Amino acid sequence: MKTVIPASFQIAGHTVAVRIVPPSRWKHGADCEGVWWPSKKRIEILSTLKGSHREQRFYHELVHCVLDTAGHEALSKDEGLVDRLAALLHQSLVTMR
Repeated sequence: MKTVIPASFQIAGHTVAVRIVPPSRWKHGADCEGVWWPSKKRIEILSTLKGSHREQRFYHELVHCVLDTAGHEALSKDEGLVDRLAALLHQSLVTMR
């Protein structure tokens, strides 16, 4: 199954926008490829990421979104945990039949 990165999705009654941002408008630094903005209910992903790299970044930010929305902000700050959960979620969804 091919992963489609949505333009938006619903979580806990909120609409979360997903934006693919070109480098010319990227304001998050060279080491950052994606951002979850809880206050804006928005995920931003750097447009230079392609294919599975973009998908993986989307799932990484989605895990931050889910953890923060569920009230687990401390877990959301654990980047290693977020990466592992995102990788497992990504793999399970793209390999569904």
